[in-house]
Amino acid sequence: MTLIVALVLAAAEPRGLQLFDDANAAYLTGDLSRAIAAYEALVSEGIASTELETNLGAAYLRQGKRGLAALHFERALFLDPGDDDARADLLELRRGNVDRLEGDADEGGAGPLPRILGALPGASATLALFALWTAFWILLGVRLLRGGPRWVGLAAAGCLTGALAAALVAWGAAAGRKMVLHRAVVVVPTALAREGPAERSVSRFEIHEGTTVHVDDEEAGFRRVKLANGLTGWVPAPAVELVVPPGWAGRPLLTGS
Repeated sequence: MTLIVALVLAAAEPRGLQLFDDANAAYLTGDLSRAIAAYEALVSEGIASTELETNLGAAYLRQGKRGLAALHFERALFLDPGDDDARADLLELRRGNVDRLEGDADEGGAGPLPRILGALPGASATLALFALWTAFWILLGVRLLRGGPRWVGLAAAGCLTGALAAALVAWGAAAGRKMVLHRAVVVVPTALAREGPAERSVSRFEIHEGTTVHVDDEEAGFRRVKLANGLTGWVPAPAVELVVPPGWAGRPLLTGS
């Protein structure tokens, strides 16, 4: 993994590789502020790396910033859902969370449904849907207008069945992508969840750093979040950060992101 990161950084620019090495050295010597500054500089340059995000999360955790640590462990798993180090770190962090929510994923990272749906070949399914749907109408037209052989009707039925299956796969992939792209982490120690997007609105409950939520709306500097147990409320926008890295294609365009 280190070699892969090194190649990515070297391809970006020689300074990136040196900055990553300096950050790792600072982390090992306990200079966490310098390590975090270097890691964050690489992130701000658009470097997307599982190991970079994992190291940054570990540095924040050693500083006691559990929310930011969880955010970067989650981002590492967004980039590579199979990364065992990031998953183990996130699982260990969650054991100390204040909020222990029924329905939240115990294994770390996104829950099983978003991971399964997100792995579906959405783009390929969309192309297959177009091709099969077109073929269905062509074959059906041949069968109805020219009275073609029986196999033409069977082929049309097969294309229709395939098109329906492809549509289901494409829908599932899109749904999984939406779940992942709207996943966020509470990064402040405590955030009051209110009934509406205003400071004067009644506070319904509070959520704590490291808790994962789903962001489904934003208004007037507040984000409406939904917890794993179904509770919803409005929190200040800076209190939660989207897991999908800044600048990532398809990242929801939410004010303040």
